[in-house]
Amino acid sequence: MKPIFFPFTYISKPVAEALFSCFGKSIIYQPSVVNIPQKMNKWAESGMLDIRIPVKNDEQKLSTILKEYKIWANLHQERMGGKLKFFKTQRNKIPFFDDTSSSQIKADIKDFKNKNRSSKNQDSIFNARVFLSIAQDFDIQNDTIIKEMVSFEAAQQDLIKKMKGDNETSYTGSAGKEVLKTDYSGDYMIPERLKAWALLMCCDPWHNKGKMPGFFITSSRSVIDYLIDKIPGAESVLRLDEIPVSKDMTEEMVRWREGLMSYLEMLANNSLSMLPCDIAKVPADQKCGRKISLTLYLVPGVTLREFFNRFINSDSPWGEIEKNKVGFKNTVFGHIGV
Repeated sequence: MKPIFFPFTYISKPVAEALFSCFGKSIIYQPSVVNIPQKMNKWAESGMLDIRIPVKNDEQKLSTILKEYKIWANLHQERMGGKLKFFKTQRNKIPFFDDTSSSQIKADIKDFKNKNRSSKNQDSIFNARVFLSIAQDFDIQNDTIIKEMVSFEAAQQDLIKKMKGDNETSYTGSAGKEVLKTDYSGDYMIPERLKAWALLMCCDPWHNKGKMPGFFITSSRSVIDYLIDKIPGAESVLRLDEIPVSKDMTEEMVRWREGLMSYLEMLANNSLSMLPCDIAKVPADQKCGRKISLTLYLVPGVTLREFFNRFINSDSPWGEIEKNKVGFKNTVFGHIGV
């Protein structure tokens, strides 16, 4: 059972490495066949990620709208203080589909929709793909800024070390570490992200083949807090700290990971949450450069379809997919702390 990373379509390197250490290959959705981040394609080729694109139509229409958006955003960013600040000020709004958009941009959108009018469900899914594409661009920029901040912190520490001498340890610096532990992107537009992502996910043809996993993982603490607040019955069933992240996994770590995956499948299939001793004890790895945490939550008696319909507010986007085809008896979601 592969875990599904949500509700984001972009994943940073630290998170990708952490997911691989815990679960092996993870699934990540993309709103379009174009503009997939190059490094994510490389991780897919190396076996770290399984990139899935549930909807592949209207690509030209989507590309045109995104180009128009970038032009519009660039015109506004000087007044708004940059693209990141602009996106953050659009909290609870989907760019292009609110009153702050220019009349010309809205006219273009209406023209596209009039020329390519389909069902209401198809329109909502297309709008979700537009939103997820814009959000992905925001997350990539955010990740770049974080890397630059960490790099600056490292250079600052190195300079101070050289000025004070190699034996001087009074300044250790913490900004870089704090940046790595902070998921800024997950703090913004959580309900909108969940709805758009769920609309895209429910289009995956895997549902009808009975292959859809019952486990979802995020790196955003804010997303977890929102889910716990909105979903009654969600209970914490596992908390693990000090999980080693290493490129070259030991045999002991590989066996531990296999046991963890079996435990996840057991949780998704029934309500038993008793933790095997070999899973509770995380193998030590003296060679690893960093360690992460993992927290799992169980929603007993709630299928994947029932879980995500809470955010879509409709059963219709699932189309012709049979209800009894969708996944496990329970839904399991988790937070991975990098």
